[in-house]
Amino acid sequence: MTDQALRVGPILLADGIRPRHAVSFLFAAFLGVSLTTLISAIQPYVLNVNIGLPVAEQGRVSGQMVFYGELVLLFGSSLIGVWSDRTGRRTVFIVGITILAIGYLAYGYVDSVMALTTVRVFLALGIAAINVMVAALMVDYPAEASRGKLAGATGMAIGLGAIMIGVVFLQLPTVYAESGRDALTAGRLALFTMAGLCALLGIVLRAGLKGGPPPNRPRGESLWAQLAQGIRAGRENPRILLAYLCAFVARADLVVVGTFYTLWLTQAGVAQGMSPEQAAGVAGRFFALVMSCALFWAPVMGWLNDRVDRVVAMGLAMCLAGIGYIGMWFIPDPLGGWMYPAGVMLGIGQMSAVTASQTLIGQEAPPAYRGSVVGMFSFFGAAGILFITSVGGRMYDAVDPAAPFLLIGVVNTALFVWALRVPRKNNS
Repeated sequence: MTDQALRVGPILLADGIRPRHAVSFLFAAFLGVSLTTLISAIQPYVLNVNIGLPVAEQGRVSGQMVFYGELVLLFGSSLIGVWSDRTGRRTVFIVGITILAIGYLAYGYVDSVMALTTVRVFLALGIAAINVMVAALMVDYPAEASRGKLAGATGMAIGLGAIMIGVVFLQLPTVYAESGRDALTAGRLALFTMAGLCALLGIVLRAGLKGGPPPNRPRGESLWAQLAQGIRAGRENPRILLAYLCAFVARADLVVVGTFYTLWLTQAGVAQGMSPEQAAGVAGRFFALVMSCALFWAPVMGWLNDRVDRVVAMGLAMCLAGIGYIGMWFIPDPLGGWMYPAGVMLGIGQMSAVTASQTLIGQEAPPAYRGSVVGMFSFFGAAGILFITSVGGRMYDAVDPAAPFLLIGVVNTALFVWALRVPRKNNS
């Protein structure tokens, strides 16, 4: 059996990739992305308990925190991608998760917006490394015919991790509070638990991922020459440009759900007389609904990406996401019955955008410059997050909590129209 014939379930693996590499990667996507997403999801608790920030200011501050963090990703993602082309994905991934562990230990002790900003910027360094490496490994590990399947499996892993956020991680403050701790101590213990999980993931990364630099890495080129390859690829290949633009909106989709969705539901719960712990639990359960739907939709979208032209799949994904996000504008009560079908559509749209964009960039990225292209892909993702947080946070406070959802839904719809004009290409 050749390396090309190795597989994990239905997923054919690329030359030189062993099943343990792929399984370790999927575990890293499951736990690593959930650990990065939890930072925003648990922030309303920190704003209420650690800082005591008035509710009227929380939307603006939440948007600012993500904005500052994404500035790090915006300026660092391309460098991280090039760094991984030179030193290897495993090394960069482990550095990122180590930063995340240290940041979680510090997160529990923030007592002001300034302290929160400092910790979030530091955490952003780790988040940037983790996000870029998940995207890069998703490009490296599958054979071409199985890119959609691995993207779908990765989406399922991320979805399971997101469900863990809602049903386990966001419930930890309540669990610790019910054991006799005050709200501040309960939050700190929950964050310390996350730091321990970061350490566990670091061990798995070291033992399971493929080490060393990629075999097709460029040699003799300067750092800036490698960085320029990511820009040149988008200028010369319209499908890569489409993937970049879809990264702009797909990453923003995740932040709208991870930041504004949980904030909206938490505030609605507090307004109805719930304690911060109870409101966080209710928000976590709705968040789990969205992520459960994303989880079950991921293999469907992954299968579709390997069956139809990937540009066509990208257009379908943008259409579904546009419907899901625009629909949130029409929800009369965020804790009412209409939020359940809306949450289902939100999860489907979100996962469609993420899976299709990752599959398309994996198909089109040149092997010798995958880190550079994936880094630029992440650059556009960070730019999208900066856009939605800078504009969406203000719209959240000044217009309506559903306004960021409407905004991102309109952008998704515009990219659906754009995808109709991009040339097609065979998946083989």
